[in-house]
Amino acid sequence: MKSLTNVAFALAFIVVTLGALTRLMDAGLGCPDWPGCYGQLMPPAEHEKHLFTGLDSGKAWMEMIHRYGAGLLGLVILSLMILLEKSPQISGQTRWLSRGLLALVTAQALFGMWTVTMKLQPQIVTIHLLGGMLLLALLWRLRKQFYSEPSTRVPSPVKTSVLAVIVLTFFQISLGGWTSSQYAGLACTDFPTCQGQWLPAAPLSEAFNVTEFIDKNHEGGLLSAEARQSIQVVHRLFAMLLTLSIAALVIALWRYAALRMQLLLLLSLTSLQLALGIANALLLLPLSLALAHNTGAALLLLCLFDLHTRLKPDADAAMFNRTSVPQSTG
Repeated sequence: MKSLTNVAFALAFIVVTLGALTRLMDAGLGCPDWPGCYGQLMPPAEHEKHLFTGLDSGKAWMEMIHRYGAGLLGLVILSLMILLEKSPQISGQTRWLSRGLLALVTAQALFGMWTVTMKLQPQIVTIHLLGGMLLLALLWRLRKQFYSEPSTRVPSPVKTSVLAVIVLTFFQISLGGWTSSQYAGLACTDFPTCQGQWLPAAPLSEAFNVTEFIDKNHEGGLLSAEARQSIQVVHRLFAMLLTLSIAALVIALWRYAALRMQLLLLLSLTSLQLALGIANALLLLPLSLALAHNTGAALLLLCLFDLHTRLKPDADAAMFNRTSVPQSTG
């Protein structure tokens, strides 16, 4: 089961990366139907292009590779859940985690379908991205169940603060998904200003009207340039807020020597994400850097999840007690 969990996690990481690549290559509608592609199990061949309106073989293959990878992941998670259900040594918590994973991957399949049938509706695309990130994080959590690692006792509020930063990271990822699905990645091609301005003119109500569903093809985006600039600026502002929150978290945990390597990794990933975000704006969103930015977000989230699992809340510990030596326990 440990090996199968590792396979599921690795496959989930590949699927999340393929999903980002599909989105960044504008291949989300490479196959305009679902679950097939132009009514076939495999994309039509290039020499059949004249028979299908709008066919781009490269985009169609990108979309179908992502779909088949996601389907394989679903089968692996189903197999893993069955094995865990049959094993008497597995705890109830682990069983429920595997059941939740199966429910989540099923929901992901539905959102994958709606992404196509609702023509890249930004709300659907963003939720699909968040679902993929959550699936990856929960598979990491399940994977940790099979490894014995030392934990570090910390005051309860410190562990709660890590959870708060995880929530903020999810929110920032959702802003990144909204930026991408609204095609706002190139709305600001300078930094730190946006088109020479600190604050764009478009109101936030126009940029973040999440309750509005428009029955149109959203490929290329439907918002005004000003609204897209507002999305980009908000994404940048929350990136700075997340960076400051992570820095404060590192300061609070630095006194625990057993966590310092992980805290350095967390700082490195945060710095990398900032650098990639700025580079994507200044270099006009090259595919390699845009994909690296998506992967960096996944790695940052996993690093925070891993940190959270390593902490053991100690209600009796004093948060700022400098006289005691922080302890790690097995």
